[in-house]
Amino acid sequence: MGFLDGKVGVVTGAAQGLGTAYARALASEGADVAICDVKPEVSAVADEIAATSGRTVRAYPCDVSDAEAIRGFVDGVLRDFGGVDVVVMNAAIYGSSPLDLSREEALAEYQRFYDTNVKSVYLLERAFAPSLVEREGDIVVISTDHVLPPLEPGGTRGGPGSDLYDSSKWVLNGYIQAWALGFAAQGHNVRVNGIGMGATDTPMLRGVFPGDGPSDEIVAGWMTPAQQAQLLLDLLQDGRTGDLISSEPGHPVELPPRSAYGQPVSNLPIEQFHHGLMGLEPAIWEPPS
Repeated sequence: MGFLDGKVGVVTGAAQGLGTAYARALASEGADVAICDVKPEVSAVADEIAATSGRTVRAYPCDVSDAEAIRGFVDGVLRDFGGVDVVVMNAAIYGSSPLDLSREEALAEYQRFYDTNVKSVYLLERAFAPSLVEREGDIVVISTDHVLPPLEPGGTRGGPGSDLYDSSKWVLNGYIQAWALGFAAQGHNVRVNGIGMGATDTPMLRGVFPGDGPSDEIVAGWMTPAQQAQLLLDLLQDGRTGDLISSEPGHPVELPPRSAYGQPVSNLPIEQFHHGLMGLEPAIWEPPS
């Protein structure tokens, strides 16, 4: 028996890495799971999780940058499962955007990043919102530590050439806060949170390193997908909304407690963190009773 018995989870970008770990974690707690990915390997992932968990796990081929593909995915999930309780927005692309691109190349790169990392999240929220309202569910948006405060005073986040990736993830902060406040203001018990995650051992991160890939010493400093999956489960059990959780290498991968006002406090030193999103007060709304 798990705390998600009888629930239905959705994970995008689940053919490998974090998405696979998230789907496996949801199933381990009793959820049936719908997963999608542009990679065909997503079908084998669904079969493996179903076999090991005993849950119903279905794979849907879907390029989330394509609005019609998202419509087909959502229609299929609602048809096959009847509704959803947890939606994990994990699918994304990462890469650099050189400053010397031609105008046509720059526009194409902008479209590629924002269709995948931004538009898809918006469309999925809109499509699944009625079911989430009915079933009092959760949205978890997977973001990056690039949008968290610097680790050192006067420091910076992100990296050279990652303007499109970083800016696309900053947009998600607006989604998280607006949706959390919007659902609560309408009396709906739908919780919306994000995880701002640092270096985690995934194929996407390993692919950034050319040649033989990262050294064992570098990888030893990374977090693991299993740690991030447990953080997701802890967040779903906690019940908060409107938070962007900090998950940093070198720090405990755990859910930070909330303050006496219901706002999250960080597991990082206070000068390195913010209460809720971007220091706004009140940062989160308690779910309506």
